[in-house]
Amino acid sequence: MDDRSPFRSFRERNVRIFFGGLALSNIGTWAQTTAVILLVRDLGGGGLELGIVTACQFLPMLLFGLYAGALADRSDRYRLTIGIQSLMGIQAVALGIVDLAGAANITLLYVLTAVYGLLAAFDNPTRRTFATELVAPEGLTNILSLSTSVMTGARMFGPALAALLVDRIGTGWVFLLNGVSFLAFLGAMARMDASRFHPIARAPRSSRPVRDGLAEVWADPVLRITLVVFALVSTFAYNYLVALPLLVVDRIRGDDALFGWLLSAMSVGNVVGSLFVARLMVVSQRWVYATGTALAVSLAAVSFTTNPVPALLLVIPLGAASTAFVNSANMIFQQRTAPQMRSRVLALATVVFLGSTPIGGPITGAIGDTHGALWAGLYGAIVAAVAVVGGLLALMRLTGGIGLPEERATR
Repeated sequence: MDDRSPFRSFRERNVRIFFGGLALSNIGTWAQTTAVILLVRDLGGGGLELGIVTACQFLPMLLFGLYAGALADRSDRYRLTIGIQSLMGIQAVALGIVDLAGAANITLLYVLTAVYGLLAAFDNPTRRTFATELVAPEGLTNILSLSTSVMTGARMFGPALAALLVDRIGTGWVFLLNGVSFLAFLGAMARMDASRFHPIARAPRSSRPVRDGLAEVWADPVLRITLVVFALVSTFAYNYLVALPLLVVDRIRGDDALFGWLLSAMSVGNVVGSLFVARLMVVSQRWVYATGTALAVSLAAVSFTTNPVPALLLVIPLGAASTAFVNSANMIFQQRTAPQMRSRVLALATVVFLGSTPIGGPITGAIGDTHGALWAGLYGAIVAAVAVVGGLLALMRLTGGIGLPEERATR
């Protein structure tokens, strides 16, 4: 396998086992996420309710994500990942039981979704950093990009599976099936060979672990600018779980199944974008701004669609640009920080990306309810374009250009 192959990390048996279990589990997770959206609509929820349930899923990331990263930096990530994933499986089973018992309502969905969000806040930095321990340090860019590919690739099947099953067996059984899917991941973790891990040294205890992580990023002007651009784009341009259902209903006049197919088609682009970044040995700043521009353009194009066929085609480049942008920004963060800060920096990027959804989700829903589905997506494209241009100008003023060598890439 070529050293620049996007699949080069799969030479390692542990990587194959890990991602095999993760893929099956995440198909179930995406099916559950889609089923929750459909259940909210079935219970009479509109754009605002969709925005709130999305906020409930990601608010814990905003509140606790940095502390979760600090915990992961000081912990046995293998054992911690197993524990958190087990609890996530229990949450899915509980949600299914509540739904099948006929006790589901929008308020209860908010609560149970928030429980999932709390667990996900601790799972994300722990599991993603553990993945980097499966390969040697030079495989960092590839393993993180592959991780995104597997996570987003599951969206090819999860939403479509949910749309198919909800019509036949109901949302409750979809939630229960997701609970069972966690066994695939836990089984994979049990089968791995711990002697082949490349463990990262645990960070020493600190009285201010979160502040240390923030200081690491903020001290570097490149990271500081990248973080601000990343925050603005993430907050306002990534609210697909709110904007797409409104687009389907209000502009395309489609049904729930089309929403599932749009998410699945977008995930095709997600995988393409992830694998494209996975080919790179080192990611330059140029990729952040090029992919951010592509994201703004493709999001605007999707927002104007009124027909299912163009929508299904246009969400593919949108998915590719959105994932390539996230991966590029994440790799800039990772390449320019010390390994002992890795979980905290991953957590910071995740807080910015997912934790901003409690802000952007309700805003997107309110804009959609007030001004229509067109503006629910278009305003995010405009904000993304302004953020990218502003960040590019700031970076050129401070550093003299983009695409500069990443001197700290091998730290």
